[in-house]
Amino acid sequence: MDSKSDLPKQETMAYSKPKLNVYKIEFNESENSQMSELRSSEINEILSTPPDWIISWGITIFFFVLMLMLSVTWFISFPDLVRGNLKIVSNNLPKSIISKTDGKLIKLMVIDGQKVQQGQKIAYLESIANHEEVLILNNFIDSLVNSATNQDYFFSANLIEIPPFFQLGELQKSYQAFQETYIRVKALVGNGSYLQKRKMLENNFAQLQSLNTNLNNQLKYNQNDLSLAEDELGSQKRLEEKGYVSKNDLRLALSKVLSKRQISEQMLSSLKNNIISQNLKQQEILELDKTITEQKNALILSMHTLKNEIEAWKQNFIAYAPTSGKVIFLSSLQENQLVKTGQELLYILPYGEGFHGEMNIGQFNFGKVKRGQEIIIKLQSYPYEDYGTIGGQIQSISEIPKDSNYFVKVKFPNGLITSTKKSISYRNGMIASAEIITEDRRLIDRLLNEFMRLF
Repeated sequence: MDSKSDLPKQETMAYSKPKLNVYKIEFNESENSQMSELRSSEINEILSTPPDWIISWGITIFFFVLMLMLSVTWFISFPDLVRGNLKIVSNNLPKSIISKTDGKLIKLMVIDGQKVQQGQKIAYLESIANHEEVLILNNFIDSLVNSATNQDYFFSANLIEIPPFFQLGELQKSYQAFQETYIRVKALVGNGSYLQKRKMLENNFAQLQSLNTNLNNQLKYNQNDLSLAEDELGSQKRLEEKGYVSKNDLRLALSKVLSKRQISEQMLSSLKNNIISQNLKQQEILELDKTITEQKNALILSMHTLKNEIEAWKQNFIAYAPTSGKVIFLSSLQENQLVKTGQELLYILPYGEGFHGEMNIGQFNFGKVKRGQEIIIKLQSYPYEDYGTIGGQIQSISEIPKDSNYFVKVKFPNGLITSTKKSISYRNGMIASAEIITEDRRLIDRLLNEFMRLF
């Protein structure tokens, strides 16, 4: 019993000792916290009361740094950049050749890159007419039109033969109308009959004029004789009244005067008839000339009508080079290929006409853009990191916007030489990004503007 009772007492003693240690630890921690609080209060007291020299010198340094920064913002200035896209194009833009009709490309006379002259034939488009025959007719009509200014041409029209044409297609009707008029003119002036008839009328008219001159002379002489006969009759009357001459002599003198008067009246009548005959001859000549003029005008009209029809046909079925330059194909182009109306067949790039840049700038910051300002150009085809940038200058600015954008034309004073002294080969239509350098502004102005914008 005694041994058993001793065991619980020992165990009780063993469990009671840790409780005393815990109380001891808790007491130590409370002492440490009190000490740290005392220390932190002392530090806070020191920090809350900084030395006087720090306050005085700190404010001075702060204002010095502030004034230095304001001075720097006054001297620092840089421009605003107005950005946009730029396209480099030729001063004489490439001329496109467009199909005017649906059908096949019958004949192609050029290759890509070939040099051509203005007016050179490029291609034949499908037509029911024979192209070569139409061109022969065109040359013939051109020669007739040039000769029509010469009056002798119509008098020798019978010497010119119209070549036969059987494959004119769309031009056949106009050609037949011209041919009928041409044949009528040849029949009218054929074998020189018009010239002969007109010459005969002119000779008759000249003879009538000569006869008129003779009649006038004869009338003049007869009137002089009549005047003498009248004077003699007056003398005979006075002598007869005095009884120096017989009445028979007086009658003879009177008869002579009457005879002279009758001859004068006949001559006057002949003169009038002569004038009438001259007028008739002139009228015949005028009518003959009128007929020839009408036929001439009809022939000229039919020639020009046919010429216009040929030109219209050529515009539709023959492609010509609008300018001298180099042929540029837009796509593969072959003979017997089907083409449509309005389809672009190829371009003609003119020779060495120079180039310029074109920009469309929006309304934002547009008021800062002025003529003569410099432009930094970065070509998309030639990265500026490798090739550098190109310098440009504003040449002109449009007065009226289109779709809220203003058109700006840019020139290249130094050509396509980059900032790294590399030369760029010109190709029409190159695209680039452009930055227009506007007037410089101080940094302080920009800061003040931002400050004012906030308040």
